[in-house]
Amino acid sequence: MHLLLSLIILLAPPCQVYPTVAASDAWLTATRQLPLKRQVAAVRQRLACDARVRGRVFTTSVCSSCLTAEGRRAYQAAQEKQRQAEAADPRPTGVTLFYLIDGRVVAPTDTAQWQPVVTRQRVRAISFLESNKAIAIGGTRAQDGMVIINTKSNRIRTE
Repeated sequence: MHLLLSLIILLAPPCQVYPTVAASDAWLTATRQLPLKRQVAAVRQRLACDARVRGRVFTTSVCSSCLTAEGRRAYQAAQEKQRQAEAADPRPTGVTLFYLIDGRVVAPTDTAQWQPVVTRQRVRAISFLESNKAIAIGGTRAQDGMVIINTKSNRIRTE
């Protein structure tokens, strides 16, 4: 099974990295114009590619003047550790989309959850929201764009 999956990944078309939100929005607009079967194939490819891309890292703001000296040192150490981890990550940096399948957030890296659901036979409808519209529904997590998938069974595996 792992050999088959590795072979599929090797034979899959190369992933395109979308460096800007505008490029990603253009993909959303173009994909929206396709018939449903081609939309499903395009979304499966984008999900697989988004899993291989390092998206934006969202950080929370901290009032450093409100911290004690020890708290400030701990916060700075955590930030430095995060920077080192990002620098060591070999994946290319790009724009990744926010995915909702049957009302549940799905991470592109969680292939076991989305792969069996996102098929031509199971998808009823797909909605594509560009960055500005997506923020209204998904908040900051969806600021780069959003894909909403409704399946015929309207269920997703949870394990």
